[in-house]
Amino acid sequence: MFESLSSTQKAVGGVVVIAGVVGWIFAFVQIGEIDSLKSELEPARQGLASAKDELAQLQGDLEAAQSERSQLQQRAEATKSLEEVTAALEVGNAQLLSLQSEIEGSQAELETLRPKVQRQQALLEGSMLKFKTNARAKVRAGPGIDTDEVAVVPAGNTIQVFEIVEDGTWYKVGGMGYIFHELLEPVE
Repeated sequence: MFESLSSTQKAVGGVVVIAGVVGWIFAFVQIGEIDSLKSELEPARQGLASAKDELAQLQGDLEAAQSERSQLQQRAEATKSLEEVTAALEVGNAQLLSLQSEIEGSQAELETLRPKVQRQQALLEGSMLKFKTNARAKVRAGPGIDTDEVAVVPAGNTIQVFEIVEDGTWYKVGGMGYIFHELLEPVE
């Protein structure tokens, strides 16, 4: 069959056969490369799926971190508020201690005034007109230490009080003069 063909035709035919064989080899090589690429593509797909999973995990971690940041900001604000409240409480405690000290001083003052008030009340009600000297008592011509001394009453003597003068610190005693209130005790 090839004998009737000219050498050019034979050469062209050989080239065509060679080209066909080369084409088949090329196609075979391309198919091999495609299969190779396909086999490389599968791990790449798995890597992509793994990367997507990691991305989703990272997004979840980011959301958790943002939530934690928000909670920390709230705690920081609460801590600041707590510090302000604590400072206000310390100021309040200092004021309370100051008031407590004032109250204690007032109570002590009240305790010293109580006997005076009781004496004055008893005199005003007329139920206690007699007093006893609790120490040696100087009787003065007027209510005050700047007035003359007119007599001395020994401790333990009973004296009649007629009125309370000045600011309640001097008592007018029977016809003699005035005695300082701390030197007298009521006699029931």
